[in-house]
Amino acid sequence: MSVAERADIEHALWALRAYDTTALATVSDSGPHVAGVFFAPEIEEGRIQLLLAVLDRSRKAADMAADSRVAFMCSPGNPSRWIQGWGTATRPDLDDAGRLEMFRRLIAHAPGARQFVDTLPVHPVVVAVRELKVVEVLGKPPLLLTFD
Repeated sequence: MSVAERADIEHALWALRAYDTTALATVSDSGPHVAGVFFAPEIEEGRIQLLLAVLDRSRKAADMAADSRVAFMCSPGNPSRWIQGWGTATRPDLDDAGRLEMFRRLIAHAPGARQFVDTLPVHPVVVAVRELKVVEVLGKPPLLLTFD
């Protein structure tokens, strides 16, 4: 795989915008774990990142604090169209205004996240995508991106 080019990044971002939830996988000494999360895709400094809201004191939060590597998959349940990738998750150190701004961007993309953000103790997480695979049609080569 080669380092991502701008047109490919824009195409991948367009494909990610078709989804507002993803299956997020983490790993820890307890073993692998996967859970659904709301997300918003963005481009930051020429790279794709995913904004998440993660429940405080959840297994997912503990796993990411212990090992920042995560994997994710978006799929409509169709084996000929899906997106998968992996990256590193960080919990940004934000003041209240910064947290609200991140959650505003998340909710703008994934309106269903509003109830989650408004009623539960959550914190923002940013996943810096390292590799991404976009499959749109069987028989056509997937879009493969690497961000170093």
